[in-house]
Amino acid sequence: MENTWNRCVPTGLEEYAGDKQFATTLARGLELLHCFTPERPILGNSEMASMLNLPKATISRLTYTLSCLGYLAPTEYYGKYRLGPATLSLGYPLLAQFTIRRSARPLMHKLAIALSCNVSIGIRDRNSMVYIEVVRASGGIVYSHDVGSTHPLLGTSMGRAYLMGCTPSMREALLNQVKVKEPEQWQLYGQKVTESFQDYLQYGCCTAAGEVVPDVQAVAVPLGRIQGIDVAALSCTFQGRTPDVNWLRREVAPLLQALAREIT
Repeated sequence: MENTWNRCVPTGLEEYAGDKQFATTLARGLELLHCFTPERPILGNSEMASMLNLPKATISRLTYTLSCLGYLAPTEYYGKYRLGPATLSLGYPLLAQFTIRRSARPLMHKLAIALSCNVSIGIRDRNSMVYIEVVRASGGIVYSHDVGSTHPLLGTSMGRAYLMGCTPSMREALLNQVKVKEPEQWQLYGQKVTESFQDYLQYGCCTAAGEVVPDVQAVAVPLGRIQGIDVAALSCTFQGRTPDVNWLRREVAPLLQALAREIT
């Protein structure tokens, strides 16, 4: 008989426990890859076992298999791993589908230079926003903001604009999902999200100022569905400037809205 550990799903996927159609081993391997972040580029089996609430023996088999396939690479630190090149090559075909990135880039660059900001396009990855295109005015911005980087769905103007681009039923389902699976995210940003929805009705944009990173402020608008794949959002991000939500709404948002119309 299969033991209890073999039926365990990683932390955060408890809703699939007992689902016979759910490939638990595959889910474990993919969630293991998600453990690695820019802040945690190197991890050992014990750390990942704790993060995923899985036995260390299971993690050892997964890291061995993923290393054989090139998705993990051993480091100079014994028993520790980093992401391997196969992980990068796995993501490229998805990025290549977003042909809007190529056509939008020169237009985004023009606005980034005019406003001295970052201009970005993002889509949703579960309860986060992941950036699929980022154009910088200069190298001066140190905020972690690059293609593939992720930030909280509710804590960013990009995420709030994404929600406004969704159908009402999808938006409600996503908010309920965050409340259940990431209550700390809802506690931190729920009130601001509600206020942002009201702002959208008045100004046609969503803002965030100093909520994820103290000296970062941003404004975003929905782009709708791109390439028929997913809803997207477009944002301008500023760092090191005195927060001014009214300026974002009245001065920056109209330029961003014009760019969104030109891109789509």
